[in-house]
Amino acid sequence: MFSHPRFALISLTGMLILAGLAGCKSSTENPPPDPIDLSARDAGVRPQDDFFSYAGGAWIKRTEIPASRQSWGTFPALGEQNLQQIHGIMDSLSKLTGLTKGSPEQKVGDLYGSIMDSAGIEAKGLTPLNADLARIGRITDVTGIIDEVVKGYSEGNKTLFSFSAGADDKNSLQEVAHFDQGGLGLPNRDYYFKQDSSILNIKNAYQAYAAKIFTLIGDDSATAEKEAEAVMTAETALAKASKTPVELRDPEANYHKLTMPELDRLTPGLSWENLLVKLQVHEDSVLVGQPEFLAGMYKALNSLPLDAWKNYLRFHLVDNYEEVLDHHFVDARYAYTRSLTGQKEPLPRWKRASMLVDRNIGDALGQLYVKQYFPPEAKQRVDELVNNIVATLGEHIRNLDWMSDSTKQKALAKLNAVTRKIGYPDKWKDYSSVDISRDSAVNNLRNCGRYAYQRDIAKIGKPVDRSEWFMTPPTVNAYYDPTENNINFPAGILQPPFFFKDGDDAVNYGAIGFVIGHEISHGFDDEGRQYDGDGNLKNWWSPEDMSRFKQKANLVVRQYNGYVVVDTFHLNGELTLGENLADVGGISIAYGAFKKTAQGKDTTRIDGLTPDERFFLAYAQVWRGKYRPQALKTQVLTNPHSTPQWRTDGPTSDLNAFYDTYHLVPGDKMYLPDSLRAHIW
Repeated sequence: MFSHPRFALISLTGMLILAGLAGCKSSTENPPPDPIDLSARDAGVRPQDDFFSYAGGAWIKRTEIPASRQSWGTFPALGEQNLQQIHGIMDSLSKLTGLTKGSPEQKVGDLYGSIMDSAGIEAKGLTPLNADLARIGRITDVTGIIDEVVKGYSEGNKTLFSFSAGADDKNSLQEVAHFDQGGLGLPNRDYYFKQDSSILNIKNAYQAYAAKIFTLIGDDSATAEKEAEAVMTAETALAKASKTPVELRDPEANYHKLTMPELDRLTPGLSWENLLVKLQVHEDSVLVGQPEFLAGMYKALNSLPLDAWKNYLRFHLVDNYEEVLDHHFVDARYAYTRSLTGQKEPLPRWKRASMLVDRNIGDALGQLYVKQYFPPEAKQRVDELVNNIVATLGEHIRNLDWMSDSTKQKALAKLNAVTRKIGYPDKWKDYSSVDISRDSAVNNLRNCGRYAYQRDIAKIGKPVDRSEWFMTPPTVNAYYDPTENNINFPAGILQPPFFFKDGDDAVNYGAIGFVIGHEISHGFDDEGRQYDGDGNLKNWWSPEDMSRFKQKANLVVRQYNGYVVVDTFHLNGELTLGENLADVGGISIAYGAFKKTAQGKDTTRIDGLTPDERFFLAYAQVWRGKYRPQALKTQVLTNPHSTPQWRTDGPTSDLNAFYDTYHLVPGDKMYLPDSLRAHIW
């Protein structure tokens, strides 16, 4: 899944998951089944003790995770469904001849076809990268390392640091150049230093993967082992200069607008004016998230042997293209991935090819997708849900007992300024300059990388285009962008079990209503609240209100720190705070909006369930899933989202309506005294 440090997402995995629209047609002769899967419930579990297991425990017991998956449940099942649909689109296009050159159909069909050309890929082996590897081998100094990093960026291979275009957090209408920490192959900096056995196993698997790559390049095993150690040494130096995942969550602490002289003083010997010219950036200042990282990075460039950095570049070049190299490279990568996810076998080629097409020319594929799978009436119904949920949050803000009137007025102004994007973009990205053919998958991805880079740097110094989407239409996810103060819902998530076009309000508000409430709540979480209604990083809170908010947020940190995921792995309440606040706020707002509907005011049962029970079961059904232990551990260490059980049981433990619906009393495992419940929004 698309990821950007300032975006707040709904998905718990942080990976691109695709899904197709299903169940959009109904028939009076054959009415659709009840959206609530009653057979998933485990009668042996009390809802007051573990609502996640009560709502889905029977399903978990009878479900086997597919061998090629790290998990199975709502998100991956939708992904599988949509991959099948996208496969149908792309496979049919790849078999056609005479498609108009430059059309979305031609580009999608030929990119997919080139990746599926296993015989051609096997025959080419490493040949498409030989010139690049030879060029790296000729590097003689640190300047040469920097030049190679710049070349890599221009083709979509991002190493050493993170560089991109984006809104200036304190002048949100303007695009600027962003430099942040980066360059690591392991999930984050903590993997280089933690001594837990699970982490050490992953670290060893990663180093073994690097060694395998070097043997596939042609080095003998003893040399490859030393080269892999050198890669780890280089990356450990970068990790040492990096902030922790929790430290990266503070927008103010990660905002530094620096001039060229200030940057030069930060990294003596590195001319930033020359570097920016090479990157094709022509600005007098740039945004730097972590200046100490750049200083540590440049120190490491000059203190470690040059060969360490040449090996680092060789390894990451091959790793960047491994999906379109011969099977030996794919197998090597999978051996490492297995240590992170626990999956028993790699995804088949057609699924990996489908994801690569979506990742590289997603708007071209998206145009074809929405024509076939996204009915316009779904967009209208979702817009109505958004209106009701926004209005409900406004009512909640006006009735808060902990916020002053002056801050309330500013909060309401921000809420009323939230814009929404539903389904797909009003204008599509233009891929006409991207040369895609059947001849070489590597060259196709390289050309896609060049296009993306040129499109990115062309934004710098210009006004932000707030109509742009940062997810593709088939994506099962949603996001809030604080610098644009907007909420975004791709077509992929606007489908069962999140959204039922003809479903009852309890189900829709419990599922997609929660998603909408979650994203809107991100505008008021511990990070989002620091941005004003125009998207600028600017304090609009009174000191007293800020203090009261932090006290309430600390309750959430404490609550989630206590949750055990697997073995001795606890959730990190500080890392997951923003997402937990959005979950707690999202379910409260969605429930409040539901209670304003006719069904919400009624008591009529459907399949024996009250309207409130249907709301909560629809919510739990969204997070239904079964996960391999390795995947859960990776999630805890890397992801700002809590794991599925605690995205179910955590927010419901804070909502008084859940206590009323299921009659929780002291002694029940989910019971929290009212003083410890996070009543925020």
